[in-house]
Amino acid sequence: MARKFSALQSAAVIVFLSLSLSIRVSQSVSIKLSEFQIKSDLEAVRLKRMSQLVGGPSGVKEADAEIQDILDKTRAGFEDKAGVKFDEFTAISYRSQVVAGTNYFIKVKVGTDKYVHVKVFKSLPHAGATLKVENIQLNKSLDDDISNF
Repeated sequence: MARKFSALQSAAVIVFLSLSLSIRVSQSVSIKLSEFQIKSDLEAVRLKRMSQLVGGPSGVKEADAEIQDILDKTRAGFEDKAGVKFDEFTAISYRSQVVAGTNYFIKVKVGTDKYVHVKVFKSLPHAGATLKVENIQLNKSLDDDISNF
């Protein structure tokens, strides 16, 4: 036997079904947004890893104590190549490149508004992890890009 609903009961059922559908759509959108965020995060990780592939240069990074230490240990070799002694020798920023060891391309502040670039090669541990000044660029500015040279 068919049951009859009043207009009020029918309206209540329609509102309930509407809300239920709205909640499902909202959850679906939320899930889609979460999936998008996860995909975006994974893409960021993938791009970061690509920059660290053998032969691929890193992005420019702010120099830290490790880079300043590398610079301090190679200062004499740099000054010999440049033929100049510098009063200031402060690492500002750098790029690294993984090869059969690591190349460091370092921007160095050598005076008021005076910068140079130095390429230092650090050999692998089994080869002694030695540091060697490979190349230098003089007369650089703070805005000059640090690139492979």
